[in-house]
Amino acid sequence: MKPTPQISHNTGFPLTDYNYQPTGDAKIAAGRPVGKLTGFHKLSSDYLGTELVRDFAVEFSAFTVIALISAWPILASIVAVARMARGY
Repeated sequence: MKPTPQISHNTGFPLTDYNYQPTGDAKIAAGRPVGKLTGFHKLSSDYLGTELVRDFAVEFSAFTVIALISAWPILASIVAVARMARGY
């Protein structure tokens, strides 16, 4: 049931439902109470948990390699400026 607006402005804009308030219990999903994990859900979460650790390790190592490659020219320029300042 949609709420009826209390204030009416004739501005030419279409009316929007700005007073929406969801109802229902957050502990109920699709008409069923959330309870224990099913066997398939537990099996898939265990498998994906190990896959996520492996995926994180690969992404972290790739990020580290990219960061080191990106930092090399910056460090080389700092060394060059320091040598120039000392008068080499």
